[in-house]
Amino acid sequence: MLNLLQKSWTLAARVCGVAVVCAALAGQRAAGQPQSAPETFSFIAAADMRNYVGPAPAGKRYFDGLCEALQTIGAGAFMVLPGDCDPPGPVRATIDRYLGTNYVWYPVIGNHELGNKTNMAWLRDQAKAGIPHLTRRGPPGAEETTYSFEFENSHFIALDEYYNGKTDSLLNNDIPEAAFDWLEKDLAATQKPLIWVMGHVPIKALPDMDTGRKRHEGGTLTASPAHMERFLGLLKKYRVRAYICGHTHNCSVAKVEGVWQADAGHARGAGDKGAPSTFLKFRISGERTWVDIYRGDTNGVTYLLRKTVELD
Repeated sequence: MLNLLQKSWTLAARVCGVAVVCAALAGQRAAGQPQSAPETFSFIAAADMRNYVGPAPAGKRYFDGLCEALQTIGAGAFMVLPGDCDPPGPVRATIDRYLGTNYVWYPVIGNHELGNKTNMAWLRDQAKAGIPHLTRRGPPGAEETTYSFEFENSHFIALDEYYNGKTDSLLNNDIPEAAFDWLEKDLAATQKPLIWVMGHVPIKALPDMDTGRKRHEGGTLTASPAHMERFLGLLKKYRVRAYICGHTHNCSVAKVEGVWQADAGHARGAGDKGAPSTFLKFRISGERTWVDIYRGDTNGVTYLLRKTVELD
């Protein structure tokens, strides 16, 4: 009987020891993970879905599949579209269908919008009708295509990179003095702790994070090194949290010259075989911010979380 009791106690000690070790390991894993915190708000960035809205061939989805995925994943407070969201009417209709007519969007001018007078007129008319949470319209000649707005603890700036100081639709590959003046005054005026700047063309074109595809290499929002240095200087001076862009159709989230650049890739679903369809979900908790990178399968049907990056 005594031997049986001794064996029972030995077994129990071993079980408890295993439990303690498992608990310790679990604690270590938990400690290494980002601490959960109440979310202040979130928003979506999706770009370059142009001409791939739907319907797609059987078994495939375009931008409509991405919008449907957001019904489950969560569409946040609004969506920013950093360029080439043309034609804008069908894009907006798709958002209405899946996310509701009251879901807010903020389109940014891309190189393909400016090449189409009908698309530009449509976007200008939308902006004239009202921009939600607007704080400031753009400089003369770009009042409908450059603007800033505020939401919760964040200030957002949408830049028309095709503004030349007089008109809002000229492919000039530079930042004019009028745009610099407007941008610096707008940055200086906000009291919000978080600032986000949106434009179509990246500071630097990076390869796709998964496929390594390269597009628009050497392309940048200004061909002037002096103007690029000035632009980056403003973003750093006012502690802009991230520059959100598109144009390349390749997704990447990385620091470029000391500034976080979030390239939303493309939102074409199955319409682009060179890189997965993508949307970025920015999550804000106080002054901590993360971007969840969601990528679609080859058919543009299923979107899964690929990576989370904390923007410091």
